[in-house]
Amino acid sequence: MNRSAIVPVLALLASLPLGLAGCATNPATGKSNVVMSSMSGERERVRSMHEEIVRALGLYEDQAIQDYINELGQRVARVSHLPGEEYRFYVIDDPGMNAFTTGCCNVYVNRGLLVNLNSEAEIISVLGHEIGHITARHPARRQTRGVLASLGTVAATILTGSNAVGQLANLGAAAWVQGYGRDNEMEADRLGLEYSARAGYEPEAMQRTFEVFKAGERFERDRARLEGREPRIYHGIFSSHPTPDARVIQAAKGAANVTTEPAGGWRINREEYLQRIDGIAYGSSKAQGIVRDNRFYHADLGITMAFPRGWTVDNERSRLLAYTPNKDAIMQVIADARPEKQGPREFLLEKLRGNSLVGGEVVSSNGNDGYSVLTRGGSPLDNGAGPVRWTVIYHGKNAYVIAGASKASANGRPEADGLITSVAETLRSLKPSEFPLAEPYRLKMVKANAETQLASYVKDIPEDKYQRETLELINGLYPNKPLAPGQLFKTVQ
Repeated sequence: MNRSAIVPVLALLASLPLGLAGCATNPATGKSNVVMSSMSGERERVRSMHEEIVRALGLYEDQAIQDYINELGQRVARVSHLPGEEYRFYVIDDPGMNAFTTGCCNVYVNRGLLVNLNSEAEIISVLGHEIGHITARHPARRQTRGVLASLGTVAATILTGSNAVGQLANLGAAAWVQGYGRDNEMEADRLGLEYSARAGYEPEAMQRTFEVFKAGERFERDRARLEGREPRIYHGIFSSHPTPDARVIQAAKGAANVTTEPAGGWRINREEYLQRIDGIAYGSSKAQGIVRDNRFYHADLGITMAFPRGWTVDNERSRLLAYTPNKDAIMQVIADARPEKQGPREFLLEKLRGNSLVGGEVVSSNGNDGYSVLTRGGSPLDNGAGPVRWTVIYHGKNAYVIAGASKASANGRPEADGLITSVAETLRSLKPSEFPLAEPYRLKMVKANAETQLASYVKDIPEDKYQRETLELINGLYPNKPLAPGQLFKTVQ
């Protein structure tokens, strides 16, 4: 949870000039394509969007990692069809597996993708794919109205507080990755393979990158079957088209004028990559706050709060979302700026203006002033008809807005009203001894010997279940593949 992420993105809408469609020569294919903007117009649009993307999604606060990914990206950009453009490569502070480009010439890679890949050649295949979108002018060729619609939805959800973070976290995938379509994605694959070969990296690594995503999809299907639910299948980079086969890879080598393996061999650089990402945050980062044993810790905000045992706590970029196993009770916590001249009561009543309110009382949480009230409707559990418990707690410069809902009881309150209220009352300042608990889990590389078993390292995986499977996934070993003696592998500490 990060208060700086709670921002309207209407400025993004204003930064997207509609322009007039015209024809331009595709620098990657030499063909004429209908585009929505000139190259100079695309550069200006990308520059104007970058600041808002950073505010909305956040950059990972590790300059060494940022520099490393930018360095790798520049290697590929130099051998692309547009080597003279000014490329920038950024790592987004998000544990999800995704990458996207907004056009010439910015590329964004999620931190979670770095965690799940296992060599320089694999991340090069991703960067080459995104550069392929740029050189083929896919961002300029796609429908600008589609971008506007996607961003408009995000803006609306932020302004109304409705699933803002879930929409925002997928902004890149929804507006820029999925929007290119299957044919354009396959064209970007082909160009990415060509650029990888030109840069001296093993093109077959793109196959392994696809396998990383497909292993994650297989695990989700297996997990959903065990839990009796529908699988939540990833829809982003590499999800909408087939894995490149040997024929496609050989054609890419031919296009790069590298039909045989270079004298020094293809670059894979597995160990170098793992050593460079050693220590990267796993799961939530320090800037987002850390959940340990259902207690949330945030060093920068200086707070902690506890959630009931057995509840799932999702730490999204600008909110905490907690819910019961069967999702019949749910809570959301959002940090807002504390107004200088409003007390908790005035602040909350203004925020809920237009809703039907019940009661209202002054509350306190560990010496922090607050106010609590019920709304007669608004619950996400029964089509908006059920009551919601709203509480605001002032702490430092922030106002923490806590909303909770469950099935309505006979007295018109949520059945879990007492529990929801008690959670709000746990919000307090971090003790000096608790600041280490606000540090993130991190990857730690270990070299296997003949006796090493991956199962010996699952205890530190923060997930409540499927620790072994999770460790297999991030090491490219799912399902049940063994470690090789001498192999460098990832653990979580």
